[in-house]
Amino acid sequence: MNSPNNQDWEQRLKELEQEIEHTTSPESAEHTETVRPHLEIDLSQKITAWLNSARDWFNSLPTVGRVIVGVGAIIVSFSVLNTFLRLISSLISLAILGGLLYLGYKFLVTSSKSE
Repeated sequence: MNSPNNQDWEQRLKELEQEIEHTTSPESAEHTETVRPHLEIDLSQKITAWLNSARDWFNSLPTVGRVIVGVGAIIVSFSVLNTFLRLISSLISLAILGGLLYLGYKFLVTSSKSE
């Protein structure tokens, strides 16, 4: 009762099974592992290239441009430093306030227990 279509399908199925067995053999597994490309991204080279291009750009500026860029860099640096110091100051203030609130709470709880 096997029709030609069923025989073709069975033959194709056997071929696929043989192909799968061939690709999962240890020899082919070793071969695929050695063929895998190894991609390494070295960030230090990218950063160095970026810094070199920035230095070349800065060196190509006229003297007035270099002064303007230098002054701008100083202003931005002080602005970032100011923001950082304000953040640290706020955190210290919050820590002191938290400590005072904790001590006040402990004082009130111990005084109410002793009464």
